[in-house]
Amino acid sequence: MLDRIVTIALSVAVTLGLMKVGGEQPKELTVERLIVTKELIVSDTGMPWEKGYESHQIPRGIYARSLWDGPGGLWVRSRLIKGELDDPFDDRFHALEKDGSMRGSPGHISWNIWIDGAWRQMAIIQGEGLEPSEMPPKELTGGNHPGRLRFQTFRPRHSEPLTDALIGQGMMSIGGGGYGGGGLPYPSDVLQLWGGDMQRSAIPTPAAPTVVSDDGSGEHQYAIIAIGVQGRRTAGSRTTKAGGLAKLRWDSVPGGDAYVVLRDGKEVAGPLRIEGSQKEWTDKLVP
Repeated sequence: MLDRIVTIALSVAVTLGLMKVGGEQPKELTVERLIVTKELIVSDTGMPWEKGYESHQIPRGIYARSLWDGPGGLWVRSRLIKGELDDPFDDRFHALEKDGSMRGSPGHISWNIWIDGAWRQMAIIQGEGLEPSEMPPKELTGGNHPGRLRFQTFRPRHSEPLTDALIGQGMMSIGGGGYGGGGLPYPSDVLQLWGGDMQRSAIPTPAAPTVVSDDGSGEHQYAIIAIGVQGRRTAGSRTTKAGGLAKLRWDSVPGGDAYVVLRDGKEVAGPLRIEGSQKEWTDKLVP
């Protein structure tokens, strides 16, 4: 009985601590179990939403709510950082129909933009089960539960998402078309392309790099080579003269995965993988 009284007292203290803003508050509270039946607010202002962004539901910190009054969920402001030791990163989407049967599309990830007073989807990645004609639900077992990934985007002047690609069962269907779930056929071969032609484009040779500065230690000639993901290299760019060991800047090229820097015709750096559409690199030492 004493343990129960203590637990009740701690629950009341937690509730008061979460609701009260300012004044004396407990600095630390340790419990074995915390049950929140309606809302949990982690916020320096005590309010769930950022001021001025209530309609957007942008949280001030962390806001969680149950199904007591509308949809429940978890809202997180800023980065959601997950860490684990000796275990892989693992996010799962679970969904059932109310009668306990399987839901064909248990969940999706979408990228949204705030337009006309609501969040609107721009791009979607969705997991889904196979069609009953492909895999009868009664044949699904603990060791046999195939699925597929669907990639969708909203395109200019279309009010519904169009399926861009379907991937699953070692096959991929890619192409234009398909409002919602239809329009793009499920693949029956390793790769199927619909509504277009396959076009191959070589990686263009980079332009000559720009010398941002140099140390004046003696003249050098610099050039750039681009490398594709397959390891294929372009020809070297035109050379740029510098008055010494230089800080270089150059533009990325379509299909370029990495870059090699040539000084006086010899490779001195690379493959370099540098973020951004403009690359910068500084020549510090002569090998």
